[in-house]
Amino acid sequence: MPLYPSQSHWLDCYRRAYKDFKPKLANIRLRVDDLSYQVKSNNQNRSYRYESLREILGNHKMSLTKALNYFEGLSNNANDEIKATLEYKECLKFIEGIEIYLERVALLSRAVSKKLE
Repeated sequence: MPLYPSQSHWLDCYRRAYKDFKPKLANIRLRVDDLSYQVKSNNQNRSYRYESLREILGNHKMSLTKALNYFEGLSNNANDEIKATLEYKECLKFIEGIEIYLERVALLSRAVSKKLE
């Protein structure tokens, strides 16, 4: 898939990328929720190994950032005709959702880093 598709292929590229990434986002969301629970439940456990959590969170951050860059590229490449479509509005909402989970991953990463200090 090209990074910045031509405007004539915008809808097809968006639909393919959305179909590809939506299940990945759902998986990351569930995993981040699980990791958050692990950090909270092991708050007092000094023997808990947080190193692996930092690596997992880094991988999630990388996946989310890659998707965010792609969908932002798509939204920036849209012409006025495309901006009037439902898919374009859906794309903007999807970008907001990715940004929210990037923030959650960043907050959780800071909490894990504090535990490792």
